[in-house]
Amino acid sequence: MTMKATVLGGVGGRIRSGFFSCRGVVLLVVLFVGLQSAPRANQIWEFVDKDGVTHIGNVPPSAQSRGVIWLNRVPPASELKGKERSASALQLPGYEDAKLHLEEAAAAQSLDPAFVIAVAAAESAFNAKAISRKGALGLMQVMPATAERYGVAARPFSGGEHAAMEPKVNAQIGTRYLADLLRMFDGDKELALAAYNAGEGAVIKYGRRIPPYPETQQYVEKVMRFYRGLLR
Repeated sequence: MTMKATVLGGVGGRIRSGFFSCRGVVLLVVLFVGLQSAPRANQIWEFVDKDGVTHIGNVPPSAQSRGVIWLNRVPPASELKGKERSASALQLPGYEDAKLHLEEAAAAQSLDPAFVIAVAAAESAFNAKAISRKGALGLMQVMPATAERYGVAARPFSGGEHAAMEPKVNAQIGTRYLADLLRMFDGDKELALAAYNAGEGAVIKYGRRIPPYPETQQYVEKVMRFYRGLLR
């Protein structure tokens, strides 16, 4: 059997080809050069041309190639969904310290604790000291105005920090707001998340749909990945 191996050879896309023959047992040999820089090195194909020559390689064959068989195709990260792309919320530092506060707050609002935990994971990675550039505070990244809406003024709780920075209080405020958003949007988790990120006014403005803001769309996707991972 005559075979031809075609391999992407690192930056610049140089192609290396070689012919060889074997008897009795079909031997498939592919030599990879510079796999670290070859963007498709983990997508291996094989096909037999009209002259009976078997071609194998990791460079996508031409459109004229017939009978292409993928020997091993690992999709790129951009194609991976959900749990394959995101680390588990349970693996984030601070989870054990935040878990009790988040579960208690969820129970008080009759919410799925996994959903509340997923929001905290996406918002702060369970960092109770987190303060965003926009001034969002703590585990659930509560805005001072939202904290005030739920009766928590800017009085310091310790070290001069805003009262909403206290982890238990923060979890309660964020979860109450999340519960109100779920009621506002008829239990639709994705719309509630979009409103948590961009404000309920933005969701209403766009016809009760996720606003076309990349940050908000990515945020909703991120929280839902964490949530699905926690439900496994």
